[in-house]
Parts: sequence; C-alpha cells; structure tokens
Amino acid sequence: MNLSISLEMIRKTEGIKRLENYVRDLIQLDRKHTALRLQEEELTYSTLYILSSILQKHGMTKHLEDRYKVALAIQRDILSSERSPATPFPYSICDMPQFIHSVLRWMVESGSEDNLNAKYRLVIDRAAGLLTTVYQDPEDLTLVSDLLFRRRKLGHSTHYLTWAYFSSRNLSSLIPIAKRLISTDESDVQLASELLHFVSGIEESEDRYSYFRSWYAENLPYLLQNKNNYELTAELKPYIVDHHAKYMEDQPDSLKRRSDNFHSLHEDVKEKLANYSYQLRMHSRKDWKVWMNSPLETQVRSIEEGQHDYNRR
Repeated sequence: MNLSISLEMIRKTEGIKRLENYVRDLIQLDRKHTALRLQEEELTYSTLYILSSILQKHGMTKHLEDRYKVALAIQRDILSSERSPATPFPYSICDMPQFIHSVLRWMVESGSEDNLNAKYRLVIDRAAGLLTTVYQDPEDLTLVSDLLFRRRKLGHSTHYLTWAYFSSRNLSSLIPIAKRLISTDESDVQLASELLHFVSGIEESEDRYSYFRSWYAENLPYLLQNKNNYELTAELKPYIVDHHAKYMEDQPDSLKRRSDNFHSLHEDVKEKLANYSYQLRMHSRKDWKVWMNSPLETQVRSIEEGQHDYNRR
C-alpha cells in the first residue's frame, strides 16, 4: 500500500471505489496514520462526503480537524428527514459564526464541480443557500451564481438555488447574472435572460447586456425588494422599480394629490411617466419642474400620443 499518495489523488485518478477501499484498508493497518492523512489541507468536501460513512462507522470522525467536523455536522443536518428548507439555520448562534461561514464556503467552493448524486447536490445547494440567506456576504455571490449556472447546464433543478441566490437581498447580485448575457455558451445566455425577465424591455433589445447596464444604472436608486415574491417559483421577480419614487423624486407634500392619482394609474402608464420624468430631470431640471406642474392627465395624454417616446434607445 502506497502511504504517501494523497486521498484526493486517489479519488481523481483511480475513482471512488478505490478511494473507499484504500481508506478501509488504511484504517485496519494503522489508525494513527489514517488520522494524519485526514488532516490533508487539499482535502475537498467531495472526498469528505464520499468517506463520511466509512469514517463514522470506524469512529474516525473524532480525529478530523474542526473544519471537517463542522462540515459533517452541517451535512447530517441538511440530510435529516426532520428538517425542511425553511427551518432556521442551527449554526447561526454558534460562538464562531465566521468560522461556520468559512466552512460553508469551503464546502461549496471545493465541492461544487463534482456531481456525485442527488443527496450530494442537495447538501451543496443548501450550503450555498445558507451562504446567501444567513451570511449574505457579497463576496459569495459569484461563487453561488457559478453553481446556479452549472446546475442548469447539467440539467438539474435550479428553483431552490435561484430563490436562495436572490434571497441575499443584495442588488449587486444582478451583476454576475447579467455578465452571462455575453457568454459564448447559449445555455448561460438563456438562463440569464430568464432570471432577468423582470427587466422591462430587455427581451426586445439586440444587445441585452448593454441594455441591462443602462437599465441598472438608471433604476438602481429606485429598486425595491419584492417581498411578496420570495417563494419557489419558476419566474422569480426579486426586484421591482419604484415608479412613484422615480417619477416624483423629492417633490414637496403639496403634490400629495398628484401622488395619490399616480398610484391609481395602470402599471404600464406609471412606468412610462416615471421613465420620462427621470429622463427629463437628467436633461433639464428646470424643464422638469415646469412639466411636473402640469396636470397629470396632460402628462399621460402627451406620452400616449407619442410626444415623449422614452423607449427609443
């Protein structure tokens, strides 16, 4: 038996069965040496997952370093039949929350490229979900978005990951998605387009990425979390544009009646008024103030007649 070859190398070059047999034989031969081998820094979560049942059966988990012990605890918790995706994360009250965060990130980062089985994908997806819903670190967004697109490419469900990703409540989460619009991989472009379906006008644009960047820059100050749309649905709409804020900006309370009338309009009309108001305000604040003092009915009529066609980009 070669005692110097790494466990990762065995898995990647000789396969899972060979790795399992190797570790079983190693435990029988020398438990102390096995304990040392389990401290390998390059060990990935994929390998730990494969070996977890063997290590538990032979009482070797107590020899693992803390990161691996916590990873196995998270794994057991996720796979427990008593838990559901909506159950609060039990490790959020841990004395070392940042350590738990680092373990979750290690699990996703080192394990997301492997596609072992359905249970394994469940653990990785839930770990990624905990990163976005509990810790909400912006630096994790690219990692989780990469996993999301990898799942779609392999034909696996992306509903949970989509919900978990946008549950980060971070507006910058839209950027990694939008960058996929210029991917050379058609499946990336398709999924990105689906996820950004709520961006008005993007489907008709010839250059969707440029359109998104323009839309994002313009609407970022007015984007709101769509709190009523955070369920597992095929067409998640995580953010909505506050058309009223975009239309009115910082107008005085004397225009309260105008505000009330605006809310009674159809959503399409609100959007057109808000877009035109924003464009005019950026062009000439003086002209915008004059326009804002005209009756709302006049504003609506002029836009419907095509005098202010905002959609020409």
